Amino acid sequence: MIKNISYFNNSTHVANELYIGVGAGLVGMAVLIHHGYKTNQLLRTLSVAAVSLGSLIYVFQAAAEKRQPSSKQLIFISGCDSGLGFSLAIHAAKIGFTVVAGFLSLDSQGAREIKQFHSSIKQIQLDVTNNDSIFVAVETINQYLTSNPSYEFYALINNSAVMVFGEFEWQTERLIQQQVHVNLLGMMNLSKAFIPTLRKYAGRLINITSHCSFACLPGLSVYGATKAGVKAFSDGLRVELSKYGVKVIIFTPGSFVSESNIMARHPEHVHEMHRAFNREQRAFYEEYFQRYHAFLLGIPIPKVPKPLDNHTLYRKFEDALLLESPKHAYKVEPFRYAFYHFLFKISPVPLRDYFVLKFVKLPEYDATPVW
Repeated sequence: MIKNISYFNNSTHVANELYIGVGAGLVGMAVLIHHGYKTNQLLRTLSVAAVSLGSLIYVFQAAAEKRQPSSKQLIFISGCDSGLGFSLAIHAAKIGFTVVAGFLSLDSQGAREIKQFHSSIKQIQLDVTNNDSIFVAVETINQYLTSNPSYEFYALINNSAVMVFGEFEWQTERLIQQQVHVNLLGMMNLSKAFIPTLRKYAGRLINITSHCSFACLPGLSVYGATKAGVKAFSDGLRVELSKYGVKVIIFTPGSFVSESNIMARHPEHVHEMHRAFNREQRAFYEEYFQRYHAFLLGIPIPKVPKPLDNHTLYRKFEDALLLESPKHAYKVEPFRYAFYHFLFKISPVPLRDYFVLKFVKLPEYDATPVW
């Protein structure tokens, strides 16, 4: 009996030491070796450290292994009319994937550009708020895969999004619902429709979120809420689908508002919000509202969609697509974003809110209310 207890204790010590060695890495191994030296157990701790080091090397090598893109691997990307979706579709096709791009309108400038200069990219009309449109897209891809049995469905990239810039009280019910329906519910519905195909091919689901999902900003409270929902949804779905071989990845790109048409409809949004004001709101907000949106209307919007010029973004996108063991999340952020988001995390709330205002640099409210 005593012998069994001794064996159990030794096994427990070894298990704990392995946990420390693998979990804490080189520091943990150094601590183990030092402890073994002091307790006359150096041989055992050296053995544990060697096993830990070998395990870490194996894990990191496996994680760093990349797959080679193939034209027999099909990727579907939503929201390719401009900006990120437009850029990722072109890049994925260039590195060798078969790309199917979803466009809200096949007559959009982005769709015409891709049709003219990137004819290998297949196009599908997709409205993620319309279940019939989603059904047609899924059926089209499944039929293509059935007709080409050597092909596999490699990844679904949920990119469709709508952003309305304006304080929450200003936004109409239609604008609020549009953001929720496109950014969150539409993404959920498209994911749900494609999950059987993803399970069949052990594919990847990459959900595009925003820096607003980590720190929501004034003027983007609705948009930020939807993107935080995407992040939370992805965290839960990642665990659910992992047992079926499906990898769920969050991809957070950097700021590229001036290189996208996500603000293209802002003038329409301004008029819609202003028309919906009641008499009290018009009197209270008028001067501030005009200054606020005059500032936003100064953001340049490209007339013709162009691929984003950001090597870091494409490198991390390739990691999300090609690494055998990708990280659960990838974030692309300029130094200014990283610096301010660090301040947001470590600061008490009043100071954090001050830093948020400095970060967004929106016009300040200074009008005297008229009651």
